Amino acid sequence: MAEQMSTLPPPPKKQHEGILKFGHQQQPEAPDFSGVTADVNTLSRRLRLLEEGFTNIRRFFQISEESIIAKNRHFSAEVKTMASDIIEIRKELQDVRDKLLLVIRELQTVARKEEVKVLEKYINLWNPIKFVSQNEVEQIINEVLEKRQNIK
Repeated sequence: MAEQMSTLPPPPKKQHEGILKFGHQQQPEAPDFSGVTADVNTLSRRLRLLEEGFTNIRRFFQISEESIIAKNRHFSAEVKTMASDIIEIRKELQDVRDKLLLVIRELQTVARKEEVKVLEKYINLWNPIKFVSQNEVEQIINEVLEKRQNIK
């Protein structure tokens, strides 16, 4: 049996150098944190970049919101102005309608073209230019009477 033990290969050495082995007292080595530090620095840098991006996005949205609010105020003022203009235009339109109705009523009382033509025919038929006034008739009568008296 002793021969069998000597022919067996030695057990593999464990590569845990930092771990205490029974029978040996070694000082544990300090773990290597350089890779972890680099990862933390990278993550910290990325986090700062993300925070700056979010800050920029917040500023952009704040500026956009302020711009929208200002434009909303401007448009509200314009809408109020337009509404008052529309009310004024409606009043003026109602005044125009009233005046137009008044003109229509007046035109209904005015003589029509046919009626004026009929009057023109009668005036031409009567020829009022040849009419004499009452004074002229009295003068003519007086003259005739004088002539008769002078003849007698």
